[in-house]
Parts: sequence; structure tokens; C-alpha cells
Amino acid sequence: MMNNAQTQVRALLERQQLLNQQQHKRLARKIHDEVNQKMTLLALQLSLTSESSPPENWAGSCKDWATLVMELGQSIREITNELQPRILDEFGLSSALRWFAQCSAKDICCYCTFIAPRQNVSLSPFTANELFGICREIISDIFVPAGVARVEIELEESEGAIRLHLRANDDELGQQRIGEEALEDIAIKERLFCLDGTAELNYSTHTGSVVTLSVPVNQPMACAVH
Repeated sequence: MMNNAQTQVRALLERQQLLNQQQHKRLARKIHDEVNQKMTLLALQLSLTSESSPPENWAGSCKDWATLVMELGQSIREITNELQPRILDEFGLSSALRWFAQCSAKDICCYCTFIAPRQNVSLSPFTANELFGICREIISDIFVPAGVARVEIELEESEGAIRLHLRANDDELGQQRIGEEALEDIAIKERLFCLDGTAELNYSTHTGSVVTLSVPVNQPMACAVH
């Protein structure tokens, strides 16, 4: 059983993580609602201007500006997904991980594959958000800097727990194995503490380094933000 000090530390960690997630969602909504809509309107205005009788080459310039603004809008949508993927809130962790493996991972120069469970896993939104964020950080902040080019992501539910396996095929590259200090640098174990979760790092000559994140199914939150 946890003593009062441990309970307070757990509540503090969970509250901080929840506040961070809420901040990410707020920023994502603000970028989409305020910035992206204004850029789209500006692109439309520039396109209409190019259809009038402007000076020579003015129409071409306006079209170029419109294209640039639309590209900026696309970049902002990508940033929004990075802060808080809508697919995670709407369809859950499994769909978000599949999306990440197919799309976002390309931007970090890493080829990812995803093995999905046969049925949707049962997780609270808070836990799903935290697992997704940890998974993304392990790949982008640990695996990729270490030179890992291929990662296999596997999600499973068994014996009352959700397990997320991240297998880095680093053995074939002849690199040094990823150490425990890598997990400590981004506070993985502390972030899983408030979820009663664990993180394990193992090495296999067949699969390379494997990080396994495990959390209980339907883990209740230790505190709530009012």
C-alpha cells in the first residue's frame, strides 16, 4: 500500500500531466480556429485579386502567394496533429498509432509498422493520450537519434493490462544497444507511475532493443482538475 507521501506525489504527477495535455489541446484548437481560418481567407482574397486587371505579373504573384499560404495552412494542420491528433480523441489509441506509423513517422526519417490487436483496447482518454505521447517521444527522441531506421509498434491487451511494445531493429546496424539512461532522460517511468504502469527495456539478437510499456486496463485517475 502507498503511504500519504507517495499518494501525494502520484496525484501531483498526474495533475501535471493532465494540465500539459489540456494545454496541448487548447493550443491545437487555437491554431486551427484562429490562424488556419485567417490564412484560408487571405488565400481566397489573393486569388480574387489575381482575376482583376492588375499590373503586369501581378496575377502570377498573387497566385504564388495564395499557394504559399495554403502550404502554410497545411503545415499548421500538421502541427495541430502533432500537438493533439484528432484521431486519438475520436477513434482511440489503436487508430492513432496506426496513423502515426503510416504518416507521421515519415517526417522523422524512420520506417514504422504497427501490429494492432483484434479488438479495440479499453483505455481512458488520459491513459491513451499519455501512452501515445510516450510512444512518439521514444521513437523521435531515443530511437531516431540512435540511428534506428525501422521500428515495429505492437499493441496488445492480455491479463488485465495494455502492453505497448516498441521494437527497434538496431542490431543489424551494428550500433550500441540503447540503455536505461535513455528512458530516464525523458522521464518515462515517472510518467507511467501515476498510471500504475511500468516500462521495461530488453534486448534480443533477433529484434534488437525492445521497450515495453504496460498499464492496467481502465486505470482510474488519482486526481481530477476542477
